[in-house]
Amino acid sequence: MDMRFIIYILWFVFSIKSFAQQIHEVDFLKGEVNVFVDSKFKKIEGKVMYTFKILKSTKSLIIDAQKMQIMGVLLDEKKTDIVYNNKSIEIVSDFIAGSAHTIEIQYIAVPEKALYFVNDYKGNDQVWTQGQGKYTSNWLPSFDDMNEKIEFDLTINYDRGYEVIANGELIKKELVNDSILRWQYDMKQPMSSYLLALAIGKYKKVTEISESGVPLEMYFYPGDESKVEPTYRNTKKIFDFLEKEIGYTFPWQNYKQIPVKDFLYAGMENTGTTIFSDVFVVDSIAYKDRNYINVNAHELAHQWFGDLVTETEGKHHWLQEGFATYYALLAEKEVFGEEYFLYKLYESAEQLTEQSKAKKTTSLLDAKASSLTFYQRGAWAIHALRKLIGDTNFKITIHNYLEKHKFKNAKTSDFMNIAAEVSGMDLSKYQKTWLEAVPFPSQQALDILTETEFIKTYLGLAQERTQPLAGKWGTLANALDFPVNDYIGQEVIYQLEGDTSKESIALLDKAFETNNIFVRQTIANTLNKIPPELKEQYESLLLDSSYATIEPALYHLWINFPSNRKKYLDQTKDIVGFNDKNIRILWLVLAVNTPSYQTEKHQDFFNELSEYTSYKNHFSTRENAFAYLESLQSFSDQSLIDLIQGSLHYNWRFRKYCRKLLDNLLKDSKYQKKYVDLKDDLSKRQREFLEKKLTP
Repeated sequence: MDMRFIIYILWFVFSIKSFAQQIHEVDFLKGEVNVFVDSKFKKIEGKVMYTFKILKSTKSLIIDAQKMQIMGVLLDEKKTDIVYNNKSIEIVSDFIAGSAHTIEIQYIAVPEKALYFVNDYKGNDQVWTQGQGKYTSNWLPSFDDMNEKIEFDLTINYDRGYEVIANGELIKKELVNDSILRWQYDMKQPMSSYLLALAIGKYKKVTEISESGVPLEMYFYPGDESKVEPTYRNTKKIFDFLEKEIGYTFPWQNYKQIPVKDFLYAGMENTGTTIFSDVFVVDSIAYKDRNYINVNAHELAHQWFGDLVTETEGKHHWLQEGFATYYALLAEKEVFGEEYFLYKLYESAEQLTEQSKAKKTTSLLDAKASSLTFYQRGAWAIHALRKLIGDTNFKITIHNYLEKHKFKNAKTSDFMNIAAEVSGMDLSKYQKTWLEAVPFPSQQALDILTETEFIKTYLGLAQERTQPLAGKWGTLANALDFPVNDYIGQEVIYQLEGDTSKESIALLDKAFETNNIFVRQTIANTLNKIPPELKEQYESLLLDSSYATIEPALYHLWINFPSNRKKYLDQTKDIVGFNDKNIRILWLVLAVNTPSYQTEKHQDFFNELSEYTSYKNHFSTRENAFAYLESLQSFSDQSLIDLIQGSLHYNWRFRKYCRKLLDNLLKDSKYQKKYVDLKDDLSKRQREFLEKKLTP
């Protein structure tokens, strides 16, 4: 009988076993990776050698490898046959308990996900990974099972002139030839494969040292020097706080943070190496409205909760996301104060209460729970436990949990058993209420919140929402007395929304005078019809140091006072706004819709607006531009091509947006004809996609 057929039969039999079974039979210890990353052909090639020992005699082992070209496999330095099904490699042999082995896999991968090849804003190559939910096995033969933890050492070969960043400590950088540099990174501790990371691009960095001596490496794009401080503001403070608050030494050699273009999420907590969306690279004005603080603290907290101790399976996901959300909120409390902390808890409790009314609501211990449940209800469950067992017991519980399960995996019962042991309390009622019950325990959350004077005051004011203005005018006026609280002041403005009576105008006038940036921002967003009496005060919003204020203020002033449009456009013509160019794009739209304003430049304004749909921009900028072009019902040919490109983008949110817009346009015969005319300007993949859309 043909040997390959025999191997196939063996593979079919043994592949039935799950990876959960494999971790009890085989312990992979170390992975030595040496790869060449090729941006031109969007591929990665090289080898990985795993060292492992056999815990229980077995006839096979499995390594995940998605759609790769396997060039060769060596078992203990000898060529061995494998069976490969385009998803995983099956190595069949007599593996004896207690024996130690190596396996080396040479491969080529052209990843469809998990490793992304992007061009930055200046046309430079950028490469980065996203393993969680996407599987590192798309670019490296590895382990989709997060219960398999390995010490990875990465060696990456790439073009000179770029920074190459990966997990661990950079121990060597050397020239391979005139054009290629080799970067060698060393890890000291094991981790799950999904936390393996690399990022390549044009970067500079600044480094601070934590109080405990950990290097904090913060990367940025050349030219963004002025944004480094506001982007990474309070990073060292957050790190030092979390290390002390968690009560457990940071477990990795260093901590790196790298912004990338068009990232799939806000950030990702790869081991010691957070990759985050460059929309959080901000200047000192944007810091007030859209800063990196929460994402910064959240991903850092994951270095303990998720990276050091990893969930065993999805139903215990709150052990990662709930803890990261809670500790990030504690860090924000250090930065923004107690009232910020309490309001965020109140806000999430309101959201969770509303979610509980939905049919598909789940408990916290459900693998299919929503992000709101895992993150916010998880954070609430931890806060409630802390209140129940007390600070001292809580901190001891956290320390003991991390120490017992460090570099391993854990489930909810592991954590709860330690909490019960440390506190000496029966926590079964707590567990049923906060972890197992489907409805969010709104009353218990409210009881915890109303222990504080701030929430009592806020809720007292919120109770006035249904009352007529005449009966609550004095209460609202008192709430605006100096120094006004951010949240109390905003609540007053929300209760005045749509009311342009003299009494309301008097309160709004007082609100303007508070000079509270968040109160004024709320006025900009809610006061759509501007009373003439408040015109001057409202115009002052254009001078606020807040892009989130200037954008709605410019729009509402342009709508309400047509005779002053030139003045407003002149005043804001040099303001760009956030990274998505929110103010500049709005300005262009208003300018081309103002007949008497710089008429000779209208085509230039439209061309600039159209250029923002290009792949050279962040997808949030592109989406912003597409939305306005749709409202104008005017697309350049290049923007229509850009829309097809966006419809095939790897970021599913942006892709979904573009496809929905494309479907709407194709309902119009005008755009159908335009796209038929543009087909020759599309790539093969884009043309095939469009033809399917055009086919009835």
